Amino acid sequence: MKQSSVSYLPLLLLLASTLVADEKSVSSTPSRRVKLAECHITLIDHVTLASDRTGIVKAVKFKEGELVKEGDLVVLIADEVALANLRAAEKKASNENELKYARVAKESADTALDRLIKANQLALEKGGRETVPPSEIAKAQLDADKAGFSINSAEHEIGLNKLNAAVTAAELRTYSVLAEFDGVVTRIYKKKGEAVRQGDPVAEIINTDRVRIEGYVPLADLRYAKQGAKVYVRLPATELEFLEVEDKEPFEGRITFVDVVSEPIDRKTRIYAEVENRKNILRAGLEAIMEIEVETPSATTKSPPEKNLENVRKEVEPVSGQK
Repeated sequence: MKQSSVSYLPLLLLLASTLVADEKSVSSTPSRRVKLAECHITLIDHVTLASDRTGIVKAVKFKEGELVKEGDLVVLIADEVALANLRAAEKKASNENELKYARVAKESADTALDRLIKANQLALEKGGRETVPPSEIAKAQLDADKAGFSINSAEHEIGLNKLNAAVTAAELRTYSVLAEFDGVVTRIYKKKGEAVRQGDPVAEIINTDRVRIEGYVPLADLRYAKQGAKVYVRLPATELEFLEVEDKEPFEGRITFVDVVSEPIDRKTRIYAEVENRKNILRAGLEAIMEIEVETPSATTKSPPEKNLENVRKEVEPVSGQK
């Protein structure tokens, strides 16, 4: 009996090694990537600032190549007249003399009306007749109401003046051309003293922290190009050599756009991906290689039934007993 059990030991070891090999092959299934060549690198944050006013350039605060922050003043158009208008509007809006006078007049009219009413009440309490005729009381009531309307009119006028001052302040801001985001000034179109018309470009700002990769995916692989899918981007070897780039790690990003129309001749579909531009290696205008990561469905990798060495031994031992 012992001799037959020993003879099956190699078989047990062989089965155990096969199970371990199967488990490794299932867990180490490589992920697939769809490769797209000849992709184009473009900028996301790229704006040409324009003047909103017609006038003369008063100041240019930055030079080409200098860094700017969002909200920085880049170009200023002569704004002396607009500034004077704002000061006049603010001065007018702060004047509350009419409102103060209306409140004093209202208080005086209410006091006069109350005095006449109390005079009649006092006369009636003493058993006499009213000393103030109704027409006089009606006139006093009218004066009090008129003073109340004067208060409303003064408050309304102050509100309009404040709104006018806000409009004038908004107009003054249109003389300042501000940076829309953090970036680099790449071009200045106007110099100090030059005339500028509404809509004329005055400066160009670029931010290269993020770039867009534009490519075309074949129709056969379109099902893998989904919004949010992970992509890897790298420059061709020749570009890396020309640029003397030492950091050759791929750039990770996500697909942000999949065109709803495909090209009928090439049977390809345009897609965009946004990538964080590490060390500004990806330069706009160059070509790049993009790879879409394909998620392997978990249902396709079925795990084998759980077996261990003890179960294998139980399956083999009856056979050895029969022998």
